[in-house]
Amino acid sequence: MACGGGTQTRNGGGSQTRTTPSQKTSTDDPTSTDTILFSVLDNTHISHDKARNPYFLAHSDHPGVCLVPKILTGGENYSSWKRSMMISLLAKNKVKFVNGKLPQPDPGDDDYDAWFQCNSMVISWILHVVSTEIANSIMYLDDVVAIWSELHDWFHQNNGPRVFEVKCSMQVLTQGCNNVQTYFTRLKALWDLVK
Repeated sequence: MACGGGTQTRNGGGSQTRTTPSQKTSTDDPTSTDTILFSVLDNTHISHDKARNPYFLAHSDHPGVCLVPKILTGGENYSSWKRSMMISLLAKNKVKFVNGKLPQPDPGDDDYDAWFQCNSMVISWILHVVSTEIANSIMYLDDVVAIWSELHDWFHQNNGPRVFEVKCSMQVLTQGCNNVQTYFTRLKALWDLVK
């Protein structure tokens, strides 16, 4: 720990630099800003900072959690399933694991084990909200980015036959005995699949 300068560095398994407004730098620069670097092995953060750390897992986060009520069964519900999953992953600060913005660290990195733990947790969450057939086809992929990409390639609406199928469904959709709101909701869901 460096004393007197206003910048503290801790090396307890990973480094953290934290400068707070109440601490003056050695140059007493009033324009200095807060800098916080997270490390998985640093336990000195307050709980707000922990929740912003992508490696943070709450006590309620376990492999058996079903993040969304929808089960992915195929292209017909992929868009709504993906949207629900993204909202849940954003809430748990794990989107960086599926979009590739938090790549696998080198084996010697302090965060290597934590990355694998979180990657495996997200894979488990996905396996619990897809059909058995889909789960069997992605079970042996080790990287959640690869799983997310596979699901997108298989079920995204931009494949020709799926777009044709949805457009046919839109043409034959009628209000029938449904109220206008129900009819509009169904029509909008189909429209969202093709845009």
